[in-house]
Amino acid sequence: MSAKIQKSTSPIYKLANPQAPPAFPKIFMKTRLLEELVRLCLEALPHKAFGLVGGEDHYHPTSLYPCSTNLRNTPEWKPVFESYGEFYQDPDLGFVISTPEVKTVLETMDARRESFVGVFHSHRYLCAQPTEIDVALSSDPDLFSYIVSVANPAEPEIGVFRLSGGGYQTITIVEC
Repeated sequence: MSAKIQKSTSPIYKLANPQAPPAFPKIFMKTRLLEELVRLCLEALPHKAFGLVGGEDHYHPTSLYPCSTNLRNTPEWKPVFESYGEFYQDPDLGFVISTPEVKTVLETMDARRESFVGVFHSHRYLCAQPTEIDVALSSDPDLFSYIVSVANPAEPEIGVFRLSGGGYQTITIVEC
């Protein structure tokens, strides 16, 4: 599904929302959370930002949990990424969060009475759409994938997607 870039109320970022009426429900994100997501991704430059998203439910995200452990270059994961072509030979492309870090974040979400609703990451060279490897490595179709393109840091683009069955659907973001 192609996405149309919609100007948000913020001059800081653009939302990638579908042109056609969405087949899936919308998500409702507070401006504060959208701005925090963009800030985390810009501050991580020149590296990738990634982490988990907590919320009241899948359609009302409330918190971002940046992560720092990346297993992408371990002997287990490096060949997986590199099997996706020359682009992924760069050791700073891709991420795999360690199990202990995920467990710690999930415990924090539980203590805050939040649900685990998604995963976020930045694209430093590509648009805010899932790549083949994003789709292939997604582990749970119930989690949304929040992607922030910082290819043009002056105009970051945010997209939210449901990854499943070898493809993806764009989820409309309603800024509130």
